[in-house]
Amino acid sequence: MKIREIALKLEIPKSMVHEIVLDTFGYQKVIARWVPTTLTENHKLQRVEISQRLLLRCQQDNGDEDMTHIGGVGPAEDF
Repeated sequence: MKIREIALKLEIPKSMVHEIVLDTFGYQKVIARWVPTTLTENHKLQRVEISQRLLLRCQQDNGDEDMTHIGGVGPAEDF
């Protein structure tokens, strides 16, 4: 519920509701949002290098390049 809605419902000023919510109850407004970022060339290079290392590790463990078992896509015996 918004401060404005509470103020209307209780028929008190928004400033009073704001004070009660923030000071008395100790609540605060929090806005969480995923914000897309542009990767730098260095970040892109790091992602490629890490992916190559993970692929190499998988190939060494399994002896092949089949990555379908990662993420639960492959047959049940891969789990």
